[in-house]
Amino acid sequence: MNTHQNRGKEFSLARKFIMPVLLLFAVFVSSANIIAQDMDKDMMMDKEQMMKMMKMLKDMAPAKGYIKAHKDVQEPLGLLGGPITVNIEQDGGGVFVALPDKRRLDPQVFGTPKMPMKFAGTPGVTGVPLMARDTEGDMYTVMNMMTPFGDKKMVMMNGNLQLEALDATATDAAMTKDKVKMVASWEDKDGNKYEVRCCEMLAAHGMEFPTFGGVVTNHILHGFTGIGTPLMPSEFTYFAFWGMGAVLKNGEVLDKPRLVHGMLTEYVRTEGYKLAFDDQVTPTSRHFHLMVAPFKPVMDQGTFEKAPVKTGLTLPNGMELPFWHVMFESLNIDSERE
Repeated sequence: MNTHQNRGKEFSLARKFIMPVLLLFAVFVSSANIIAQDMDKDMMMDKEQMMKMMKMLKDMAPAKGYIKAHKDVQEPLGLLGGPITVNIEQDGGGVFVALPDKRRLDPQVFGTPKMPMKFAGTPGVTGVPLMARDTEGDMYTVMNMMTPFGDKKMVMMNGNLQLEALDATATDAAMTKDKVKMVASWEDKDGNKYEVRCCEMLAAHGMEFPTFGGVVTNHILHGFTGIGTPLMPSEFTYFAFWGMGAVLKNGEVLDKPRLVHGMLTEYVRTEGYKLAFDDQVTPTSRHFHLMVAPFKPVMDQGTFEKAPVKTGLTLPNGMELPFWHVMFESLNIDSERE
């Protein structure tokens, strides 16, 4: 048998055995493509369903109707009894900086799997959806995503707070006579100075909960109230504000504009600086919370979207801290009616 005949025989054998394999491979690839396409469709459907569910939750924010009734008011009424001025200061000393953590869920606020509460609104801002809650038996345990509200913290030094405010407007409206001027700063162990300044503009009306013209005094917020995130306990709030400000590091603006929230409240930390449940609040002590949350308002939709804050603080895991939640406790407080 010559070389040409041998090659012909080898080609015939190869075709006999390889062609079925190639055909099988083609079928496999085709099937894989179909499966991949189906998976893509399923993922798209899941994403579409998630987006629809998210929109539904945001539309269910309980205060939507109330805010709609107030947002176009051009001449809002003032506080009964007249405007209140507020001055809060801290000159040096430590501050507590909250770190990302999974918030323990208070059954008095969030209910049980059989009878859930506080699930409507932007997740983490106004409510906690059921899929974001871990359960054990017939109880919710923790929010299964990291939040600015939890038990983990670090201490930073040289905390300074200078705040002057006026609460004059009683309700949400298109215009406000409320005012806030605040500069807050603190330093890490390397001497880097972190700073939040507010407010170029106050949030005269809320998005998913009321803001009372941007400043409110002598009110209960958070927790069961529906005013602010339920991940914070229900707390009597002597003074609070919402407004647009800036985040700085060593004098350089890192993020602007950002929604800034500050409040002087009952003491809501327990042993080990754990964030309290409602029945653990200390009514006879006070501290000031400063929050720049990892969300931004979507003005035309009246809701919020995720937007990590550029803080400039690198965590041990190499990630940047995506929010500021800072607590000041060495306070000088002064207030009076004008």
